Amino acid sequence: MISSLAGLIDHSPALLDGGLGTTLEDYVGLDISHSSLWSAQPIVSASEDIVKAHLLFLHAGAKILSTSTYQCSLETFQAAGFDSDQAKLFMIESVHLAKKAKVIFETEVTESDSLQRPILIVLSLGPFGAILTPTQEFRGCYPPPYGPRRYSDNHTNQNSFDQNESEKEHIAIDALTKFHFERLLIFASSTEAWNAVDCLAFETVPLKREVTAIRRAIQSLQRRLTEEGREGEIKPWWVSCVFPDGESPGDLRPGGPKVQIDEMLATAFSFEKNELDPLPIPSGFGINCTKPQYLPALAATVGRYFKTLPSGASSPWLILYPNGDDVYDEVTRSWSGKKEGSPDEWGEEISKIIVGIMDAEMDFGGIIVGGCCKAGPDHISSLRSKLLLNQDVLSTCFDELSVEPEPILDLNYDQPSLLGLIAL
Repeated sequence: MISSLAGLIDHSPALLDGGLGTTLEDYVGLDISHSSLWSAQPIVSASEDIVKAHLLFLHAGAKILSTSTYQCSLETFQAAGFDSDQAKLFMIESVHLAKKAKVIFETEVTESDSLQRPILIVLSLGPFGAILTPTQEFRGCYPPPYGPRRYSDNHTNQNSFDQNESEKEHIAIDALTKFHFERLLIFASSTEAWNAVDCLAFETVPLKREVTAIRRAIQSLQRRLTEEGREGEIKPWWVSCVFPDGESPGDLRPGGPKVQIDEMLATAFSFEKNELDPLPIPSGFGINCTKPQYLPALAATVGRYFKTLPSGASSPWLILYPNGDDVYDEVTRSWSGKKEGSPDEWGEEISKIIVGIMDAEMDFGGIIVGGCCKAGPDHISSLRSKLLLNQDVLSTCFDELSVEPEPILDLNYDQPSLLGLIAL
């Protein structure tokens, strides 16, 4: 059974925010790239800056706000010198900061009578590789028991198991399931934080076995909530995978070909009718932290796959949040690469991709679109305005342009001119 995002979102495409960590650096002025906590670091040292970054995205037109929890886990906070109780408090506080930004924004725009759709909060959950040093979202080299071998600068790296290592692979899936489930429980244990969250996003997932582990973790969470009489608190959720060069970082077997998106989809949505307790199916499938040039082909594959899903079920959503311009080096924790385009050009490119997808009438329940690393408020504002210019194609997805421009906060940066807060 698919828990549909349609119960939360009544329009498509819906606008997600951009890369929070890079926005905290590029727009708010923080230096967090070398912190193991990354975008979670300000929870500890500068919490109001997180609220400020959230508000920048809301004023750019985003309707879906990601929490600053991507890199949050007991392990990352313990590596930064905090005990588990402190770590849990910081993780829950991150949700409260997103809620605070939402309340501030909704109060402002309600007073100006221009709020047309509610702001949603998505709990951002990075893969296990996000807690490693160097981070492993783009290589997937996980240490035992989570994978075959830790990443090394000096030896051949490996992110998949040999065919005769099925037992080790099962152990790895169990370990990854435990990691994701225990992290989910921290958030679910706080009624206030859990109620503030509208949906869950497992992001930048590089490996098939981690997709399986995430589904198992969700299953364990659903069981726990049911046991506690909290069935109504089960959230829609999506899995978003990373395709740095148009394909998954994971290898089918050591030294073998790369895993393709078809196989990631099959892992995410496989369903056996005869299973007594089948794994939950995600509400959507995402592609994030990927260059825009790869999105059309990847999205087309997702659309074809969704057509093969059993009829009668709610169609999953497609979530796209590509990177901006620069390239991240996990080892040096730095950004490089010449910026080839402005935020306006990025918005134009992503808008054309979305229009092409919707014009092709693919079998999606809906589309969520935003940005990932190095896609800031300027990019989201541009994307929103470019989508509005294509209302002839997206006419069923937008309300009439009849509202005044939303108020702009003075957040000490030169904000672009923003259109009124409308359907996106």
